[in-house]
Amino acid sequence: MELHLIRHIKPDYPEGHTYGQTDVPLPADYAITHAGIIERLPDHEVLYSSPLTRCKLLATAINPNHLTDARLMELNFGDWEGRKWDEIDRKELDPWMEDYNYINSAPPNGESLMTLVNRFADFVHELKQMPYERALLITHAGVIRSAMYLFNNVPLQEMMMQKVEYGGIYRFTA
Repeated sequence: MELHLIRHIKPDYPEGHTYGQTDVPLPADYAITHAGIIERLPDHEVLYSSPLTRCKLLATAINPNHLTDARLMELNFGDWEGRKWDEIDRKELDPWMEDYNYINSAPPNGESLMTLVNRFADFVHELKQMPYERALLITHAGVIRSAMYLFNNVPLQEMMMQKVEYGGIYRFTA
């Protein structure tokens, strides 16, 4: 199955803040940027979106009858959601960041990177049971990096260093 994962456009949200599963707004002119993305999309048989507004608006512009799935949401930063990275208590943040602990450890009331990878892998496993050859998934950087790990053999320790462009379209074979 061919998967095309599309990252939402840059939100209208302050730089340096966490916003994994926070529903943040898009710029007022988002429809113009969405039109440019839509022009580049391949043909597809099914369209899924993260339920967050920054993805759903693009999905609706492509097809108002798209499907949503929470497993396409970004990493849940728990108690850190909406906070500036440099305002998070270093006693919490430093241990989470050092030695790739974020792979298996979660922020308080959040989820680990491995939890994100596993929920996306579960979604793909179910999708592959359906009769589709090509699917579009409107999603987030963390999910796209999970696909890089699952389908392109990017090591877990390097996964979060992979560049994922706002509005980028990434192709994978599942």
